[in-house]
Amino acid sequence: MNLWRFRALFSWLGELRYAYLAVLYVLLGASIVYCFGASERSIRFVGGGLQVLGIGTVAWGISLTRKQFGHQPIYVWFYSWLRRCPLIRRTAHLNGSGITMGISVSGRLTEVFTPSPDASVEERLSAVERGMGTVQKRIGHAEAQIDQEIRDTHNKIAVEARAREGGDRETMSALESASTGGVHVSAIGALWLFVGVILSTASSELSSWFR
Repeated sequence: MNLWRFRALFSWLGELRYAYLAVLYVLLGASIVYCFGASERSIRFVGGGLQVLGIGTVAWGISLTRKQFGHQPIYVWFYSWLRRCPLIRRTAHLNGSGITMGISVSGRLTEVFTPSPDASVEERLSAVERGMGTVQKRIGHAEAQIDQEIRDTHNKIAVEARAREGGDRETMSALESASTGGVHVSAIGALWLFVGVILSTASSELSSWFR
């Protein structure tokens, strides 16, 4: 029971991991300022660093949004764009071993009972009976095949409908995550920019105040 409570506590505390990250860098900057005696130069340096980190969260948010929609990272896209430069000479190769051709042939063989011209009435009736039996078998086989195709089609439609519903839910989740999922990144960047601007603009006042 105690182990479960500890796990629940750690999970609950982990919900604020981004807030811990934001505050950690602010405290790190404050410790740097303290180590250098709260000089104006150190305060301005830490403020500029926090501003750079705040601006970097913009790139972080863009990267997260691109990843959510399955896009390549920025550096991969940039490298691909450079390779498409018209000034770069490229050689084209055609691999013939990867070319394959397929031919599918299907057919049906049906036995036809045709009596001879000089056959008797009994032989003709027997041929007609055998032909009727063959026709009935073919009709039964065709009906069974049609029923099977109908069942397969219904199953495929049901599977496709479930797949589309799942895809719609994933799309809505991705849109919601892209719209609101980057809020924590923006909040971190806003905090760092806020503290960085204050330290950079009021470095002399803060230096004299700490002394």
